[in-house]
This record gives sequence, C-alpha cells and structure tokens, in this order.
Amino acid sequence: MSESMRIQQLEDREAIRDLLARYCYLIARGDVDAVIDLFTSDCRVEILGQVYEGAAGLRTLYASALDFSPKPYIHNHLIEELDVRTASSSCVLEIRQVRDGEPETGGGCYEDRYLKEDGTWKFSERRFRVY
Repeated sequence: MSESMRIQQLEDREAIRDLLARYCYLIARGDVDAVIDLFTSDCRVEILGQVYEGAAGLRTLYASALDFSPKPYIHNHLIEELDVRTASSSCVLEIRQVRDGEPETGGGCYEDRYLKEDGTWKFSERRFRVY
C-alpha cells in the first residue's frame, strides 16, 4: 500500500470516528435535522426490531426518541472493513436519559455501514441491539 493510500485510510478512519462523535453530540442537543443529515438518503436503521428508512423514517424515529433527552456515549468503536467508498464497524453504546422524571441507563451495540458521498462519510445502515 502506498504512503498516500495509508494516509487516506487514516483520514477516513478518523472521519468515521468523528461521524459517531457528531451523532452523539447532535442526539444530546436534540437536533433532529442535523442528525438526519448524517445519513444517506436511502439509509436503513433497525432499532429494537423496528425498521426506519430514508429521511422520513429517521424523522419518525428521532422525533419520538428525543423526547427523553437521551445522552449517548460510544465506546469500543471497531472499524472492521474499509475501502475508498464503504466501511463497516461496530461499537458499544451506553445511553443515559430521563423518562417520566426518572433517570434511566441502558446499553447495547451498533453495527454500522457507511458510504462516502462527495468526500463525506455518512451512515447508510445502522442496527442496534440491546445487551
């Protein structure tokens, strides 16, 4: 692998890590539109057996999910496959939120697929499993 390819791969890995950090930050802020912008237009998200597709599906998911003021934290992010336009990874999620005035904590694992569009990495697929 050439030096320029290695540098590009490192830059891509860092951009994917930033994507997850940005996702957590925007969820904590409750910015649904900005969260949706992190996904491809034909994305697919599966959470707890429910499937959401495209921007309309994401809006349905996040408009209700953000009612509980979730604060997600990503741990152990492992980028497993990476090429010039696609990647996949898994990471552990810890979530803290308040529901009906009571604090809750939960956790699980995201399995993600990414697509690089116009030089920007985006989520193309997310699957969340509770531990």
